[in-house]
Amino acid sequence: MAISVQAVADRNRVAVGESLNLELRVTGKPDMEPDLSALQQNWDILRRSQSSQIQIINKSISRSVIYNLTLMPKKTGTVIIPTVCFGSDCTIPLPIEVVSSPSTAKVKSSPLLLEADISPQKVVVQEQLLLRIRLLRRIDLIDGQLTEPDPVGVATVVKQLGDARSYETQRDGQIYHVIERNYAIFPQKSGILQIPALQFDGTVANGNSRFDPFSRQGQRVRRMTQPLRVEVLPLPVDLGLRPWIPATTLKLQDSWQQKIPHFVVGEPVTRTLQLSAGGVLAAQLPELQLNLPEGFKSYPDQPRREDELSNSGITGLLEQKIALIPTRPGYFQLPAIDLDWWDVATGEWQRAHLAALSIDVAAAANGVSENMPVASGSSLSAPEKNTLAERQKTLPAPVPAEMEATGTVSPPAGFWPWLSLGLALGWLLSMLLLFRQRRYSQPITEAETKVKQLDEKSARLIIVQSARKNDPQATRQALRQWCRTLYPELSTGAYEQFFNAADSGLKQQLENLDRSLYGSSGQAWSGDVLAKLIVDWQKKEVGNKKAELPDLYP
Repeated sequence: MAISVQAVADRNRVAVGESLNLELRVTGKPDMEPDLSALQQNWDILRRSQSSQIQIINKSISRSVIYNLTLMPKKTGTVIIPTVCFGSDCTIPLPIEVVSSPSTAKVKSSPLLLEADISPQKVVVQEQLLLRIRLLRRIDLIDGQLTEPDPVGVATVVKQLGDARSYETQRDGQIYHVIERNYAIFPQKSGILQIPALQFDGTVANGNSRFDPFSRQGQRVRRMTQPLRVEVLPLPVDLGLRPWIPATTLKLQDSWQQKIPHFVVGEPVTRTLQLSAGGVLAAQLPELQLNLPEGFKSYPDQPRREDELSNSGITGLLEQKIALIPTRPGYFQLPAIDLDWWDVATGEWQRAHLAALSIDVAAAANGVSENMPVASGSSLSAPEKNTLAERQKTLPAPVPAEMEATGTVSPPAGFWPWLSLGLALGWLLSMLLLFRQRRYSQPITEAETKVKQLDEKSARLIIVQSARKNDPQATRQALRQWCRTLYPELSTGAYEQFFNAADSGLKQQLENLDRSLYGSSGQAWSGDVLAKLIVDWQKKEVGNKKAELPDLYP
Protein backbone atom coordinates (compact mmCIF):
# COMPACT_ATOMS: atom_id res chain seq x y z
CA MET A 1 0.00 0.00 0.00
CA ALA A 2 1.33 3.47 -0.95
CA ILE A 3 2.39 5.82 1.86
CA SER A 4 1.05 9.41 1.96
CA VAL A 5 2.11 12.13 4.43
CA GLN A 6 0.57 15.57 5.00
CA ALA A 7 1.30 18.57 7.30
CA VAL A 8 -1.72 20.59 8.51
CA ALA A 9 -1.54 23.72 10.74
CA ASP A 10 -4.54 25.00 12.66
CA ARG A 11 -3.79 28.57 11.47
CA ASN A 12 -1.34 30.44 9.29
CA ARG A 13 -1.00 33.65 11.38
CA VAL A 14 0.12 33.90 15.03
CA ALA A 15 1.57 36.55 17.33
CA VAL A 16 4.78 36.34 19.29
CA GLY A 17 4.04 34.37 22.44
CA GLU A 18 1.22 32.40 20.87
CA SER A 19 1.37 28.77 19.86
CA LEU A 20 -0.07 26.81 16.96
CA ASN A 21 -0.90 23.13 16.52
CA LEU A 22 0.60 21.10 13.69
CA GLU A 23 -0.64 17.67 12.63
CA LEU A 24 1.54 15.28 10.64
CA ARG A 25 -0.88 12.80 9.07
CA VAL A 26 0.52 9.53 7.72
CA THR A 27 -1.56 6.96 5.84
CA GLY A 28 -0.03 3.53 5.76
CA LYS A 29 2.90 2.25 7.72
CA PRO A 30 5.91 4.65 7.53
CA ASP A 31 9.40 3.27 7.26
CA MET A 32 10.84 5.60 9.93
CA GLU A 33 9.88 8.05 12.66
CA PRO A 34 9.66 11.73 11.56
CA ASP A 35 12.88 13.78 11.48
CA LEU A 36 12.15 17.03 13.36
CA SER A 37 15.67 18.50 13.46
CA ALA A 38 14.96 21.06 10.71
CA LEU A 39 11.69 22.10 12.38
CA GLN A 40 13.42 22.90 15.69
CA GLN A 41 15.62 25.59 14.13
CA ASN A 42 12.85 28.23 14.10
CA TRP A 43 10.20 26.59 16.29
CA ASP A 44 10.04 25.37 19.89
CA ILE A 45 8.21 22.05 20.24
CA LEU A 46 6.24 22.54 23.44
CA ARG A 47 4.32 19.29 23.35
CA ARG A 48 4.01 16.20 21.19
CA SER A 49 1.62 13.25 21.07
CA GLN A 50 0.70 10.42 18.73
CA SER A 51 -2.50 8.56 17.80
CA SER A 52 -3.18 5.70 15.38
CA GLN A 53 -6.26 4.36 13.60
CA ILE A 54 -7.09 1.15 11.74
CA GLN A 55 -10.01 0.84 9.28
CA ILE A 56 -11.38 -2.32 7.64
CA ILE A 57 -13.55 -1.68 4.59
CA ASN A 58 -14.60 -4.63 2.38
CA LYS A 59 -11.87 -6.77 3.90
CA SER A 60 -9.38 -4.06 3.07
CA ILE A 61 -7.29 -2.85 6.02
CA SER A 62 -5.97 0.73 6.14
CA ARG A 63 -3.75 2.24 8.80
CA SER A 64 -3.14 5.90 9.66
CA VAL A 65 -1.00 7.68 12.24
CA ILE A 66 -1.35 11.28 13.39
CA TYR A 67 1.54 13.12 15.09
CA ASN A 68 0.30 16.18 17.08
CA LEU A 69 2.87 18.94 17.71
CA THR A 70 2.39 22.21 19.61
CA LEU A 71 4.79 24.82 18.21
CA MET A 72 5.94 28.26 19.41
CA PRO A 73 7.76 30.56 16.93
CA LYS A 74 11.24 31.79 17.82
CA LYS A 75 11.13 34.93 15.63
CA THR A 76 8.78 37.28 13.78
CA GLY A 77 8.06 37.54 10.06
CA THR A 78 7.31 34.72 7.66
CA VAL A 79 8.50 31.58 9.37
CA ILE A 80 8.46 28.37 7.36
CA ILE A 81 7.44 25.02 8.78
CA PRO A 82 9.97 22.99 6.81
CA THR A 83 9.59 19.64 5.15
CA VAL A 84 9.24 16.77 7.60
CA CYS A 85 10.30 13.39 6.25
CA PHE A 86 9.36 9.84 7.24
CA GLY A 87 12.20 8.09 5.52
CA SER A 88 11.74 8.81 1.83
CA ASP A 89 8.23 10.27 2.25
CA CYS A 90 8.10 14.01 3.09
CA THR A 91 5.55 16.74 3.74
CA ILE A 92 5.17 20.04 1.89
CA PRO A 93 6.57 23.21 3.60
CA LEU A 94 4.04 25.57 5.20
CA PRO A 95 4.57 29.36 5.52
CA ILE A 96 3.33 30.92 8.79
CA GLU A 97 3.06 34.70 9.42
CA VAL A 98 4.38 35.63 12.90
CA VAL A 99 3.48 39.18 13.94
CA SER A 100 4.87 41.32 16.76
CA SER A 101 3.33 41.47 20.23
CA PRO A 102 0.12 43.46 20.63
CA SER A 103 0.25 47.12 21.66
CA THR A 104 1.00 48.09 25.26
CA ALA A 105 -2.61 48.99 25.92
CA LYS A 106 -3.75 45.62 24.63
CA VAL A 107 -1.06 43.82 26.66
CA LYS A 108 -2.19 45.53 29.86
CA SER A 109 -5.71 44.26 29.30
CA SER A 110 -4.51 40.77 28.40
CA PRO A 111 -5.94 37.93 30.47
CA LEU A 112 -2.40 36.63 31.07
CA LEU A 113 0.56 38.84 32.08
CA LEU A 114 4.16 38.16 33.12
CA GLU A 115 6.11 40.92 34.94
CA ALA A 116 9.56 41.22 36.50
CA ASP A 117 11.33 44.03 38.35
CA ILE A 118 14.57 44.32 40.29
CA SER A 119 15.83 46.76 42.92
CA PRO A 120 18.03 48.61 43.47
CA GLN A 121 19.36 49.48 40.03
CA LYS A 122 22.88 50.11 41.32
CA VAL A 123 24.68 48.08 44.04
CA VAL A 124 28.16 47.35 45.39
CA VAL A 125 29.80 43.94 45.28
CA GLN A 126 27.90 41.35 47.39
CA GLU A 127 25.04 43.73 48.13
CA GLN A 128 21.62 42.10 47.99
CA LEU A 129 19.41 42.55 44.89
CA LEU A 130 15.71 41.72 45.09
CA LEU A 131 14.08 40.25 41.97
CA ARG A 132 10.28 39.94 41.91
CA ILE A 133 8.44 37.92 39.22
CA ARG A 134 4.65 38.00 38.93
CA LEU A 135 2.30 35.96 36.75
CA LEU A 136 -1.13 37.62 36.56
CA ARG A 137 -4.06 35.72 35.09
CA ARG A 138 -7.82 35.95 34.81
CA ILE A 139 -8.18 32.75 32.81
CA ASP A 140 -7.81 29.10 33.77
CA LEU A 141 -4.46 27.44 33.18
CA ILE A 142 -4.16 23.71 32.73
CA ASP A 143 -0.39 23.75 33.30
CA GLY A 144 2.56 26.08 33.05
CA GLN A 145 6.30 26.39 33.54
CA LEU A 146 8.38 29.47 34.38
CA THR A 147 12.09 29.66 33.72
CA GLU A 148 14.48 30.41 36.59
CA PRO A 149 16.55 33.62 36.57
CA ASP A 150 20.03 33.06 35.17
CA PRO A 151 22.08 36.27 35.53
CA VAL A 152 24.98 36.86 33.17
CA GLY A 153 27.83 39.36 33.04
CA VAL A 154 29.20 38.80 36.56
CA ALA A 155 29.26 35.83 38.93
CA THR A 156 26.25 35.74 41.26
CA VAL A 157 24.65 33.78 44.10
CA VAL A 158 20.88 33.35 43.59
CA LYS A 159 18.54 32.35 46.43
CA GLN A 160 14.77 31.91 46.11
CA LEU A 161 12.97 33.55 49.05
CA GLY A 162 10.68 30.76 50.12
CA ASP A 163 7.83 29.28 48.11
CA ALA A 164 5.74 31.15 45.57
CA ARG A 165 2.87 33.07 47.13
CA SER A 166 -0.61 33.67 45.73
CA TYR A 167 -2.92 36.66 46.08
CA GLU A 168 -5.33 38.81 44.07
CA THR A 169 -4.89 42.30 42.67
CA GLN A 170 -6.82 44.71 40.47
CA ARG A 171 -5.58 46.16 37.18
CA ASP A 172 -7.69 48.55 35.07
CA GLY A 173 -10.83 47.40 36.81
CA GLN A 174 -10.01 43.72 36.24
CA ILE A 175 -9.35 41.23 39.06
CA TYR A 176 -6.24 39.11 38.49
CA HIS A 177 -5.03 36.09 40.38
CA VAL A 178 -1.29 36.57 41.03
CA ILE A 179 1.47 34.01 41.54
CA GLU A 180 4.62 35.73 42.79
CA ARG A 181 8.18 34.52 43.22
CA ASN A 182 10.93 36.48 44.94
CA TYR A 183 14.67 36.01 44.63
CA ALA A 184 17.74 37.46 46.36
CA ILE A 185 20.75 37.91 44.07
CA PHE A 186 24.27 38.65 45.35
CA PRO A 187 26.77 39.79 42.66
CA GLN A 188 30.29 38.66 43.52
CA LYS A 189 32.22 41.00 41.20
CA SER A 190 31.87 44.49 39.82
CA GLY A 191 30.57 45.12 36.30
CA ILE A 192 27.25 45.02 34.43
CA LEU A 193 24.85 42.33 35.59
CA GLN A 194 22.14 41.31 33.13
CA ILE A 195 19.10 39.12 33.69
CA PRO A 196 17.80 37.77 30.36
CA ALA A 197 14.08 37.72 29.65
CA LEU A 198 12.18 35.22 31.75
CA GLN A 199 9.72 32.95 29.96
CA PHE A 200 6.43 31.32 30.90
CA ASP A 201 4.96 28.50 28.85
CA GLY A 202 1.50 27.25 29.72
CA THR A 203 -1.71 25.78 28.48
CA VAL A 204 -4.93 27.77 28.57
CA ALA A 205 -8.12 25.81 29.08
CA ASN A 206 -10.55 25.95 26.18
CA GLY A 207 -14.24 25.35 26.93
CA ASN A 208 -14.93 24.13 23.38
CA SER A 209 -11.86 21.95 23.15
CA ARG A 210 -13.75 18.67 22.93
CA PHE A 211 -15.42 19.87 19.74
CA ASP A 212 -12.18 21.12 18.21
CA PRO A 213 -9.75 18.38 17.14
CA PHE A 214 -6.86 20.88 17.02
CA SER A 215 -7.26 22.27 20.55
CA ARG A 216 -8.73 19.37 22.45
CA GLN A 217 -5.79 19.64 24.89
CA GLY A 218 -6.01 23.41 25.36
CA GLN A 219 -4.16 26.29 23.78
CA ARG A 220 -0.45 26.75 24.45
CA VAL A 221 0.65 30.27 25.37
CA ARG A 222 3.97 31.95 26.07
CA ARG A 223 4.76 35.16 27.91
CA MET A 224 8.16 36.81 28.33
CA THR A 225 9.52 39.63 30.48
CA GLN A 226 11.83 42.44 29.45
CA PRO A 227 15.57 41.91 30.11
CA LEU A 228 16.91 43.60 33.26
CA ARG A 229 20.21 45.38 33.84
CA VAL A 230 22.06 46.36 37.05
CA GLU A 231 25.35 48.19 37.60
CA VAL A 232 27.62 46.58 40.22
CA LEU A 233 30.15 48.97 41.81
CA PRO A 234 33.55 47.87 43.22
CA LEU A 235 34.43 47.71 46.92
CA PRO A 236 35.12 50.99 48.77
CA VAL A 237 38.71 52.16 48.50
CA ASP A 238 38.98 52.59 52.29
CA LEU A 239 38.00 48.98 53.07
CA GLY A 240 41.45 48.19 54.49
CA LEU A 241 41.47 45.24 56.88
CA ARG A 242 37.81 45.58 57.78
CA PRO A 243 35.50 42.62 57.12
CA TRP A 244 33.18 43.35 54.18
CA ILE A 245 29.57 43.36 55.42
CA PRO A 246 27.25 45.33 53.06
CA ALA A 247 24.01 45.35 55.09
CA THR A 248 20.79 47.28 55.48
CA THR A 249 20.86 46.75 59.27
CA LEU A 250 23.27 45.08 61.68
CA LYS A 251 22.83 44.10 65.32
CA LEU A 252 25.47 42.72 67.72
CA GLN A 253 24.33 41.16 71.02
CA ASP A 254 26.14 39.70 74.03
CA SER A 255 24.65 37.45 76.72
CA TRP A 256 26.87 39.10 79.38
CA GLN A 257 25.89 42.72 78.74
CA GLN A 258 22.75 42.52 80.89
CA LYS A 259 24.14 40.30 83.66
CA ILE A 260 27.77 39.34 84.23
CA PRO A 261 28.07 35.76 85.54
CA HIS A 262 30.04 34.63 88.59
CA PHE A 263 33.64 33.58 87.85
CA VAL A 264 35.66 31.01 89.80
CA VAL A 265 39.17 29.82 88.95
CA GLY A 266 39.06 26.65 86.86
CA GLU A 267 35.32 26.73 86.20
CA PRO A 268 34.12 27.32 82.59
CA VAL A 269 31.65 30.08 81.81
CA THR A 270 30.02 30.32 78.36
CA ARG A 271 29.70 33.64 76.55
CA THR A 272 27.19 33.81 73.68
CA LEU A 273 27.60 36.41 70.94
CA GLN A 274 24.90 36.92 68.30
CA LEU A 275 25.23 38.82 65.04
CA SER A 276 22.35 39.54 62.66
CA ALA A 277 22.71 41.46 59.38
CA GLY A 278 19.93 42.39 56.96
CA GLY A 279 20.67 41.69 53.30
CA VAL A 280 23.73 39.54 54.02
CA LEU A 281 24.18 35.77 53.74
CA ALA A 282 25.13 34.04 56.99
CA ALA A 283 28.15 32.49 55.28
CA GLN A 284 29.46 36.00 54.64
CA LEU A 285 29.48 37.04 58.33
CA PRO A 286 32.91 36.93 60.02
CA GLU A 287 33.70 34.94 63.15
CA LEU A 288 33.92 37.15 66.22
CA GLN A 289 37.32 37.27 67.93
CA LEU A 290 37.90 37.98 71.64
CA ASN A 291 41.07 39.69 72.83
CA LEU A 292 41.38 38.10 76.27
CA PRO A 293 43.77 39.27 78.99
CA GLU A 294 46.30 36.88 80.54
CA GLY A 295 44.65 34.63 83.04
CA PHE A 296 41.99 33.21 80.70
CA LYS A 297 41.73 30.27 78.35
CA SER A 298 39.08 30.23 75.61
CA TYR A 299 37.46 27.35 73.76
CA PRO A 300 35.14 28.63 70.98
CA ASP A 301 32.44 26.41 69.47
CA GLN A 302 31.87 26.21 65.75
CA PRO A 303 29.66 29.22 64.88
CA ARG A 304 26.03 28.43 64.09
CA ARG A 305 24.93 30.12 60.87
CA GLU A 306 21.41 30.47 59.51
CA ASP A 307 19.72 32.41 56.71
CA GLU A 308 16.34 33.83 57.66
CA LEU A 309 14.17 34.24 54.55
CA SER A 310 11.33 36.67 53.97
CA ASN A 311 9.80 38.50 51.00
CA SER A 312 11.92 41.52 51.91
CA GLY A 313 15.17 39.60 51.61
CA ILE A 314 17.66 37.53 53.58
CA THR A 315 18.85 38.19 57.12
CA GLY A 316 22.07 36.38 58.00
CA LEU A 317 22.33 35.10 61.57
CA LEU A 318 25.52 34.03 63.36
CA GLU A 319 25.67 32.68 66.92
CA GLN A 320 29.02 32.02 68.55
CA LYS A 321 29.49 30.34 71.94
CA ILE A 322 32.87 30.66 73.66
CA ALA A 323 33.79 28.82 76.85
CA LEU A 324 36.11 30.94 79.03
CA ILE A 325 38.12 29.42 81.90
CA PRO A 326 39.86 31.79 84.34
CA THR A 327 43.23 30.45 85.51
CA ARG A 328 43.87 32.81 88.42
CA PRO A 329 41.83 35.01 90.75
CA GLY A 330 41.69 38.79 90.60
CA TYR A 331 40.05 41.70 88.81
CA PHE A 332 40.11 41.69 85.01
CA GLN A 333 38.69 43.75 82.15
CA LEU A 334 37.47 42.05 78.99
CA PRO A 335 38.06 44.49 76.11
CA ALA A 336 35.22 46.04 74.12
CA ILE A 337 34.13 44.39 70.84
CA ASP A 338 33.79 46.60 67.75
CA LEU A 339 32.64 45.52 64.29
CA ASP A 340 32.59 47.82 61.26
CA TRP A 341 29.96 47.31 58.54
CA TRP A 342 28.91 49.07 55.32
CA ASP A 343 25.50 50.76 55.39
CA VAL A 344 24.15 50.26 51.85
CA ALA A 345 21.39 52.83 52.41
CA THR A 346 23.76 55.72 53.24
CA GLY A 347 26.92 54.43 51.55
CA GLU A 348 28.91 54.99 54.76
CA TRP A 349 30.74 52.95 57.37
CA GLN A 350 28.94 52.16 60.62
CA ARG A 351 30.23 50.50 63.80
CA ALA A 352 28.54 47.98 66.09
CA HIS A 353 29.88 48.20 69.66
CA LEU A 354 29.83 46.05 72.80
CA ALA A 355 31.15 47.75 75.92
CA ALA A 356 34.12 46.41 77.90
CA LEU A 357 33.30 44.22 80.91
CA SER A 358 34.92 44.37 84.35
CA ILE A 359 34.85 41.01 86.13
CA ASP A 360 36.00 39.61 89.45
CA VAL A 361 37.39 36.07 89.46
CA ALA A 362 37.12 34.29 92.81
CA ALA A 363 39.58 31.69 94.01
CA ALA A 364 38.49 28.06 93.87
CA ALA A 365 36.23 27.25 96.80
CA ASN A 366 38.25 24.14 97.78
CA GLY A 367 41.62 25.73 97.18
CA VAL A 368 42.45 26.41 100.90
CA SER A 369 40.53 23.75 102.75
CA GLU A 370 41.97 20.83 100.78
CA ASN A 371 45.59 21.90 101.45
CA MET A 372 45.35 22.59 105.19
CA PRO A 373 47.94 20.51 107.20
CA VAL A 374 46.55 17.88 109.57
CA ALA A 375 47.40 18.62 113.26
CA SER A 376 49.01 15.90 115.37
CA GLY A 377 46.74 14.36 117.96
CA SER A 378 49.47 14.42 120.67
CA SER A 379 50.16 18.16 120.64
CA LEU A 380 48.19 20.99 122.16
CA SER A 381 45.72 22.38 119.74
CA ALA A 382 45.67 26.10 119.00
CA PRO A 383 42.33 26.65 120.78
CA GLU A 384 43.68 24.93 123.89
CA LYS A 385 46.82 27.10 123.92
CA ASN A 386 44.81 30.24 123.49
CA THR A 387 42.48 29.22 126.32
CA LEU A 388 45.42 28.67 128.70
CA ALA A 389 46.94 32.03 127.79
CA GLU A 390 43.65 33.77 128.36
CA ARG A 391 43.27 32.13 131.73
CA GLN A 392 46.75 33.24 132.76
CA LYS A 393 45.93 36.80 131.74
CA THR A 394 42.85 36.79 133.96
CA LEU A 395 44.69 35.61 137.10
CA PRO A 396 45.40 38.32 139.75
CA ALA A 397 48.93 39.62 140.15
CA PRO A 398 51.08 38.17 143.03
CA VAL A 399 50.63 40.03 146.30
CA PRO A 400 53.86 41.54 147.71
CA ALA A 401 55.02 40.11 151.07
CA GLU A 402 55.10 43.50 152.82
CA MET A 403 51.47 44.04 151.96
CA GLU A 404 50.61 40.70 153.52
CA ALA A 405 52.57 41.63 156.63
CA THR A 406 50.79 44.88 157.13
CA GLY A 407 47.46 43.24 156.49
CA THR A 408 46.45 45.68 153.82
CA VAL A 409 45.13 42.85 151.69
CA SER A 410 43.29 40.10 153.48
CA PRO A 411 41.84 37.53 151.06
CA PRO A 412 39.95 34.52 152.37
CA ALA A 413 42.21 32.05 154.14
CA GLY A 414 41.28 29.07 151.89
CA PHE A 415 41.65 30.68 148.47
CA TRP A 416 45.43 30.75 147.93
CA PRO A 417 46.16 27.12 148.72
CA TRP A 418 43.64 25.88 146.23
CA LEU A 419 44.85 28.34 143.58
CA SER A 420 48.43 27.24 144.07
CA LEU A 421 47.44 23.62 143.75
CA GLY A 422 45.58 24.29 140.46
CA LEU A 423 48.54 26.14 138.98
CA ALA A 424 50.90 23.37 139.93
CA LEU A 425 48.68 20.72 138.34
CA GLY A 426 48.33 22.76 135.14
CA TRP A 427 52.11 23.18 134.95
CA LEU A 428 52.66 19.45 135.43
CA LEU A 429 50.08 18.64 132.72
CA SER A 430 51.74 21.03 130.27
CA MET A 431 55.17 19.50 130.90
CA LEU A 432 53.78 16.01 130.39
CA LEU A 433 52.14 16.91 127.10
CA LEU A 434 55.29 18.65 125.84
CA PHE A 435 57.38 15.61 126.73
CA ARG A 436 55.02 13.30 124.84
CA GLN A 437 55.04 15.59 121.79
CA ARG A 438 58.83 15.63 121.57
CA ARG A 439 59.00 11.91 122.03
CA TYR A 440 56.55 11.00 119.23
CA SER A 441 56.84 13.93 116.86
CA GLN A 442 59.43 12.35 114.52
CA PRO A 443 57.59 9.04 113.94
CA ILE A 444 54.30 10.87 113.35
CA THR A 445 55.90 13.18 110.77
CA GLU A 446 57.27 10.18 108.87
CA ALA A 447 53.84 8.53 108.94
CA GLU A 448 52.20 11.65 107.59
CA THR A 449 54.77 11.80 104.81
CA LYS A 450 53.97 8.23 103.83
CA VAL A 451 50.26 9.01 103.82
CA LYS A 452 50.83 12.01 101.55
CA GLN A 453 52.97 9.92 99.20
CA LEU A 454 50.28 7.28 99.12
CA ASP A 455 47.65 9.92 98.36
CA GLU A 456 49.77 11.24 95.47
CA LYS A 457 50.13 7.74 94.00
CA SER A 458 46.44 7.03 94.42
CA ALA A 459 45.51 10.34 92.74
CA ARG A 460 47.85 9.60 89.83
CA LEU A 461 46.34 6.13 89.44
CA ILE A 462 42.85 7.65 89.27
CA ILE A 463 44.02 9.93 86.43
CA VAL A 464 45.42 7.02 84.44
CA GLN A 465 42.31 4.88 84.96
CA SER A 466 39.94 7.70 84.03
CA ALA A 467 41.96 8.63 80.94
CA ARG A 468 42.06 5.03 79.73
CA LYS A 469 38.29 4.90 80.11
CA ASN A 470 38.11 8.01 77.87
CA ASP A 471 36.16 9.90 80.53
CA PRO A 472 37.21 13.58 80.13
CA GLN A 473 35.19 14.90 83.10
CA ALA A 474 36.61 12.38 85.58
CA THR A 475 40.12 12.83 84.16
CA ARG A 476 39.98 16.61 84.58
CA GLN A 477 38.78 16.30 88.18
CA ALA A 478 41.45 13.71 89.01
CA LEU A 479 44.14 15.98 87.50
CA ARG A 480 43.20 18.81 89.85
CA GLN A 481 43.29 16.50 92.89
CA TRP A 482 46.67 15.13 91.86
CA CYS A 483 48.14 18.59 91.28
CA ARG A 484 47.21 19.61 94.83
CA THR A 485 49.30 16.69 96.13
CA LEU A 486 52.22 17.79 93.93
CA TYR A 487 52.11 21.39 95.15
CA PRO A 488 50.74 21.28 98.73
CA GLU A 489 52.28 24.66 99.50
CA LEU A 490 49.91 26.35 97.02
CA SER A 491 46.44 27.15 98.27
CA THR A 492 45.26 27.85 94.69
CA GLY A 493 46.61 27.45 91.18
CA ALA A 494 48.19 24.00 91.59
CA TYR A 495 46.86 22.78 88.24
CA GLU A 496 48.06 25.94 86.50
CA GLN A 497 51.51 25.46 88.05
CA PHE A 498 51.60 21.90 86.72
CA PHE A 499 50.41 23.05 83.27
CA ASN A 500 53.15 25.68 83.04
CA ALA A 501 55.79 23.13 84.05
CA ALA A 502 54.63 20.53 81.50
CA ASP A 503 56.42 20.00 78.20
CA SER A 504 54.83 20.82 74.83
CA GLY A 505 53.47 17.31 74.25
CA LEU A 506 51.76 17.11 77.62
CA LYS A 507 50.41 20.66 77.25
CA GLN A 508 48.88 19.69 73.92
CA GLN A 509 47.08 16.74 75.49
CA LEU A 510 45.83 18.88 78.38
CA GLU A 511 44.48 21.45 75.90
CA ASN A 512 42.78 18.66 73.93
CA LEU A 513 41.15 17.53 77.17
CA ASP A 514 39.85 21.04 77.90
CA ARG A 515 38.67 21.44 74.33
CA SER A 516 36.66 18.22 74.55
CA LEU A 517 35.03 19.47 77.75
CA TYR A 518 34.32 23.07 76.80
CA GLY A 519 34.43 23.10 72.99
CA SER A 520 32.23 21.44 70.37
CA SER A 521 34.59 19.42 68.19
CA GLY A 522 31.99 16.66 67.91
CA GLN A 523 34.68 13.96 68.22
CA ALA A 524 35.03 11.47 71.07
CA TRP A 525 37.99 12.14 73.34
CA SER A 526 40.72 9.51 73.65
CA GLY A 527 42.84 9.58 76.81
CA ASP A 528 45.40 6.86 76.04
CA VAL A 529 48.15 9.33 75.07
CA LEU A 530 47.51 11.52 78.14
CA ALA A 531 47.59 8.47 80.44
CA LYS A 532 50.97 7.43 79.05
CA LEU A 533 52.38 10.95 79.39
CA ILE A 534 51.21 11.20 83.01
CA VAL A 535 52.93 7.89 83.82
CA ASP A 536 56.12 8.96 82.01
CA TRP A 537 56.09 12.36 83.71
CA GLN A 538 55.91 10.74 87.13
CA LYS A 539 58.77 8.36 86.32
CA LYS A 540 60.79 11.29 85.05
CA GLU A 541 60.25 13.23 88.29
CA VAL A 542 61.33 10.23 90.41
CA GLY A 543 64.37 9.75 88.24
CA ASN A 544 65.35 13.42 88.64
CA LYS A 545 65.09 13.17 92.43
CA LYS A 546 67.33 10.12 92.49
CA ALA A 547 69.86 11.87 90.28
CA GLU A 548 70.15 14.67 92.82
CA LEU A 549 71.42 12.33 95.62
CA PRO A 550 75.18 12.55 96.33
CA ASP A 551 77.43 9.70 95.32
CA LEU A 552 77.99 7.08 98.02
CA TYR A 553 81.61 6.78 97.05
CA PRO A 554 82.98 10.14 95.94
